[in-house]
Amino acid sequence: MRRGFERGGSGPLLNHCTQHAATDPRLEATRGQEANPVDTATHLKRLEEMRAELDRSIAVLRGEHPVNEGGSGYPVDQADAGTSLSEADRTQAILEAAQHQRAQVLEALDRLADGTYGICTQCGRAVPEGRLEARPEAARCVACQAKADRLRR
Repeated sequence: MRRGFERGGSGPLLNHCTQHAATDPRLEATRGQEANPVDTATHLKRLEEMRAELDRSIAVLRGEHPVNEGGSGYPVDQADAGTSLSEADRTQAILEAAQHQRAQVLEALDRLADGTYGICTQCGRAVPEGRLEARPEAARCVACQAKADRLRR
């Protein structure tokens, strides 16, 4: 388990979350509003499972190398070489996407540890529970994520 997290609903993680929530300036916008109770134990388990699955996928993708047919004694067909390059490009793109998602999962685990999980990293409002169920690694609320997506285009 990561950094001594406990699987129960109480313990050091919950105490730390409560203490941190009282002093985090990003939470000022949500004070006085209805709290966003996040089931940290459930999200912790899902994030840990996601990290393990991504680790396995990354290991498999790193192990895939295009077959070098030049060593067989036969000339390499240009069409086969193009296909191998295309497959290598696809594998590289998938590997990069998996590594990016893994980084997001690790950041979410860090937010869980410091008590800011479920709070938008941009506006400080609560991230809807449904969004966290669909994307446990989500760092932003729907509105802020939409803005970030538009700026990327």
